[in-house]
Amino acid sequence: MPICVISTTGTSIFSNAHVDLKSEWQAFRNRTDVDLQAISRRGVFNGSELYQCSLEYLRAEAKAVDAREVIRKSSAELNSLTLILADQRTRSDQLHFLATATPDGVLAARVIADFSRDYFQIENVSIHLIDGLQVNDGEAFQRDGVRNLIAKIYDVLRHAPEGTYKRVINPTGGFKGVVPYLTLIGMIEPGVDLSYIYEQSPALITLGRVPLQFNFEILDSAYRALKACSEDFVDQQQLSELLNLSAVQTLTDHPAWSLFDQTSQEGKIYFSVNGLGLIVLEHFKSLYKTKIYFSRHAAERFDSLDNTQQRKFEGYFERLRDPDWIKSHRHDDYANEGNAIAIKPGNVDERLFIYQLDDGSILVAELAFHQTNGSYDREPKRRKDYDSFRLWEVK
Repeated sequence: MPICVISTTGTSIFSNAHVDLKSEWQAFRNRTDVDLQAISRRGVFNGSELYQCSLEYLRAEAKAVDAREVIRKSSAELNSLTLILADQRTRSDQLHFLATATPDGVLAARVIADFSRDYFQIENVSIHLIDGLQVNDGEAFQRDGVRNLIAKIYDVLRHAPEGTYKRVINPTGGFKGVVPYLTLIGMIEPGVDLSYIYEQSPALITLGRVPLQFNFEILDSAYRALKACSEDFVDQQQLSELLNLSAVQTLTDHPAWSLFDQTSQEGKIYFSVNGLGLIVLEHFKSLYKTKIYFSRHAAERFDSLDNTQQRKFEGYFERLRDPDWIKSHRHDDYANEGNAIAIKPGNVDERLFIYQLDDGSILVAELAFHQTNGSYDREPKRRKDYDSFRLWEVK
């Protein structure tokens, strides 16, 4: 089974480096004119010289006689990854590095990500810049950093579904203030392990799911309120209505009360969702996810595919739950008799023909492969030829 590792990143790749690199790092980390997005995504960016020197230093160290020991001492993140990935290698593996919104934080993530791609021979490596994740502004950290961190982790988990991937959160590097949130996600979400190494220790500590349970049945009534408070500030009357409280009940009477924070603006009290509430909300989003149905044609085609082909399509099925993904991968140049939506996942041979149903669910009508002559080996028929034959679920 392929693995998906989500790693928070710090700056130990610089603090553990030789003296010259440390000096460059100290100067760079205090700059205020740095385009953080450019560092994570582009070929030209501020700090490119420090990046190149650090990457070349790591690559040279990786050629040492005892490369693993050298790499272990170079970076907290690499130290843990060498053990997490010790017995793991497939073409579908994923590495995700969560970068702090600081010049040296995102540059460190770029160095580690690019080195990991070569050293661990994993192609699917991503850097995610988490806005607000810094320590200089505590209010921004709580308001934006924690919120964006939790949302990104759940976004990655949804695209690496349980049963299809072994999923690991690696909080060894980065700010320790986020570890409680990551630990809680690892405790309550099925199929998510939390793996941690203390500094340069050779021992990997893995915390699997523990018997910690929220009463989600009771908290279910707070879903609308959590969603509203995650999008904007809500006043006391609005929150009471969203929680369906009676005239004699107060907000503290509701079992979800601890999932909200309150703030005062111009003498009026407003509420927003806190970190714990965000985790509960994201958990609910996973439960209320869009249903994906196979037509009889698609089910028979899927069942006839080999394991490798099935795994590729499974990743696309999960992404169909995201309307933005559908919108960005529509093959609008392709016209067909039944007006099915043609999905082109990327520069690959797989194609999907789908219908968006009135209840919000997705019907996968046909699965096809692109041919060398430019056509598809299956073409969609009329809409009435397809029924919702089978619900697709992650195995």
